[in-house]
Amino acid sequence: MNVKELRIYPIKSCGGVKVQETLITRYGLALPSDPRIYDRRWMIVKNGRHLSQRVLPRMALIQPSFVKDGLLLQAPNMPDLFIPINPLPKEIMNCYCWDEPIFGLRYDDNISHWFRTYFQSDDKIDLVIFDEKQFQARSSQNKPDFPNVAQDHDVSVYHDVCPIHLCSLESVANLNTRLEKKIKIYNFRPNIIVTNGDEPYAEDCWREIQIGEVKLRWISPCLRCLLPTVDQETGIKDPNQEPWKTLRSYRLQPNSYGVKALFGIYLGQIDDSKIVSGTIHVGDLIHVIKQDLDFWEKND
Repeated sequence: MNVKELRIYPIKSCGGVKVQETLITRYGLALPSDPRIYDRRWMIVKNGRHLSQRVLPRMALIQPSFVKDGLLLQAPNMPDLFIPINPLPKEIMNCYCWDEPIFGLRYDDNISHWFRTYFQSDDKIDLVIFDEKQFQARSSQNKPDFPNVAQDHDVSVYHDVCPIHLCSLESVANLNTRLEKKIKIYNFRPNIIVTNGDEPYAEDCWREIQIGEVKLRWISPCLRCLLPTVDQETGIKDPNQEPWKTLRSYRLQPNSYGVKALFGIYLGQIDDSKIVSGTIHVGDLIHVIKQDLDFWEKND
């Protein structure tokens, strides 16, 4: 078993960037050459509330790339846009990620105008960045809609629940045997894409793993909404709500996780004393240290 691909999504619900190595930090995957750039550090908001592909599937076509001191954004029929990280914006904005309050630093009106133009909207749309030096991240604990075993040190910035998300190619291949229209693993927007041999859904049972020098622990399964119905290459939702419908036909655990299907897992740091746990690389071997092989039986 090994790491096949690593992806950082710097802006929530926008395109991901493939990397060959990444730091594993308390706030998610970070760029080793510039740790100021990390997963879901940026967020697009409308009147302070986060926007996502669930409502605006064309967000998938906003493609960041990493450049000196920031991001470069590209999108269809739009000029390139530089998003600086040095210096950071000054204006503090009260925001919400889901219904949880969290602060962000708001970029200027020129950047807001770029997003409003792309979305063809007159709404108040802004880009914010999280500043861990002055803001508190959201706890991953106590989320009634996402039961988990998060600990006190498990936090997320603008992620939905947890900052590290893993999926396997074998699980997607198995799902595709059930779909008329095949999908790619990118619909699920994982950070860590693994290949585990011939066994789909083996990751369901992983409770502690080691990738290279980094140990990670299971926090919860990923409970799936309609976002994976968006094709990440076209920004178009599947009209038949696939793969959401098919997943609900065989990947439910209603007693423990309600009406949402399970696909992929959320992971967190083991050592709560470290901001950075270490570096992982494409090709690193994955060692499963602990498993819960009765996961499906006891939650059935």
